[in-house]
Order: sequence, then structure tokens, then C-alpha cells
Amino acid sequence: MKIISFFNHKGGVGKTTLVYNIGIALAKKKRVLFIDADAQANLTSAAIPVTDVESLFDTGKTIYSCLRPVVEGSGALEIVSPVQIRDTAWILPGDIRLSEYEEFAPTGWTEALAGLPRGFQVSTAFYRLITETAALVSAEYVFVDLGPNVGALNRNVIIGSTGFVVPLAPDLFSLTALPSVGKSVANWIGEWEIAKVQAERRKLEFGFELPPGLPSPLGYVSQQFTVYRDQPAEAYKHWNDRMPVAYQTGIVEALEGAGSLPPASGTSIGEVPNLSSLVPIAQRTHKAVFELNGSEARGAHYTRARNAIHLFSSLADEISERADEVAGR
Repeated sequence: MKIISFFNHKGGVGKTTLVYNIGIALAKKKRVLFIDADAQANLTSAAIPVTDVESLFDTGKTIYSCLRPVVEGSGALEIVSPVQIRDTAWILPGDIRLSEYEEFAPTGWTEALAGLPRGFQVSTAFYRLITETAALVSAEYVFVDLGPNVGALNRNVIIGSTGFVVPLAPDLFSLTALPSVGKSVANWIGEWEIAKVQAERRKLEFGFELPPGLPSPLGYVSQQFTVYRDQPAEAYKHWNDRMPVAYQTGIVEALEGAGSLPPASGTSIGEVPNLSSLVPIAQRTHKAVFELNGSEARGAHYTRARNAIHLFSSLADEISERADEVAGR
């Protein structure tokens, strides 16, 4: 089982749309579990009708329901069954109350660095949550949607990930966020190594496996640009052309110093053009873009929707192959 996080410090880059469409495409071949680890729960809204989400919230079947005993100090993780959204795709719904874990997590990290057992319980909670939930449905790949920040929650997810994908928009602020992402992940890797050394020195024993703490940068996906005669519009081409170097220096080189190596496949995973009105239609119907039918997307829009399966299947194949390569080292 491979854990793939989608992560960028910069918001507004179409991350959730990317996660959902690539994951549903991959589910045509593999067993996929989505984890909505963003307190805004946009991935959950994309996958599940709001009436069902409300019921899951009221009955304690969200991601926070699993973490609540850890946050309150009342017991161990409480694993709940994820919601099946396709024959081979499931989602663990998000929850606005994840912010409570976000506030609680920094203390656990500090305690782990000091070699205190409780710190490891808190800091590994997300990793254990993901692996145990994935085991319930025999998921082969886990796609984690993370919020646009470098906070404690994201740190605890990233250290347990096989690798992470960075969605990028062709603009200045998306690229200038890359050094922050690279520096943060490199720091997390180094600090987690210190925590593991402390645990070894103190001869701490746990009833669970510690996260590996060596996430690989799997690459970036450029998206949300307009196309004129099959070429990116000039206003966006400038930033697209700068992406390879910006990603290499901001992410890859920063993590090489921390001991994490990227797959051999390269930096760019692929590009997603502006799908215009197809995205909101897909969101309203809780479908991937390529699942829209003729009554939901008409005429030329329907043709574009159907053709999108090739795009997202290609991205899914590339990401899963890179994750496999990293896991096989």
C-alpha cells in the first residue's frame, strides 16, 4: 500500500479537483482510498452529496471521529469504515473539527523529539489512521488531500507518506511557495529522524510501526491554464517554462540534502488544461469530469469530458508508477 499526499503551501491551485479526478481514474485499475485531511472538506463535498455528509457527521463517521479519542486523551484511535463511492474507491470523509487536532499536534511533536511515548502516540496518529483504514478495504493506493499550509497536521501526514505530488498553477505565487514546501519537508524529515533516535536510545516499545519519515517528491502537475491553438496562452507560458527549475531547486534539491530522493522519472508529471465549466458540473454531480453524461455536459463539452479520461488515466499511471518505484527501493 502506497500513501500519496497532494500538497502545496499555495492555495487555489485546483488541488482537490486534481486529487479526485486522478483517484477515480486510478480506481478503474486499482483499489483506491481517499483521505480528506483538509479541514475545509472540499474533497468530501466533491465525492458525497451534502445530505449524506451531514448524516456521516451526525453519526460520528468522519476523520475526526477517528482522531477524537487521541485529541481528548480518552483512548486509542477509533477506526471507522470509509464510504464506498465506486466499486473500488472509498473515502474517509473530512471534518471541520480537524482544526482541534491541528492545535493539539505541535505538543505531541515536541514530546516525540524529547523521546516521550505520548508524543509518538500523537504524532503517528494520522499514519496509523491511514494504514488501518486502508487495510479495511485492501486499498493499494491512498490519496491524501492536504490543506494549503505547512502546519502540524500536514507534517504528521507527510512523514508517513510514500511520496507527495505538488499541484502548481502557472503564476508567481504558486512558484514562490515551493522553497517553503521544500524547506518544511526537509526540516520534518530531519526532526523525525531525531525523534526515532530518541525512541531507540530510550528503548521505547510501541504496539505499532513508526512512520518511515522519508517522503519522496514524486513530481508536480501544472494545471488551470488556457490553451490557444493547442499551446498555452502566452500570459501563462512564462510561468510554465519556469516550473522545472523552480521545482528542482525548491523541492528536489532541498530534500536531497535531507536524504529523500525523487523517482527517476523526472519532475513534471503532466499538465491539465483549463476544463472551464466542466469542473463545477462535475462537482455538483459528485462525478469525475470524464464520468459526465450527455445530459450533464452537452455538445462539445461532452466530447471534452469524455476525452478527459485519457488525461487523468495517464496522470494516474505516472503517479502510481513513481510511487511504486519509491516503495520498491
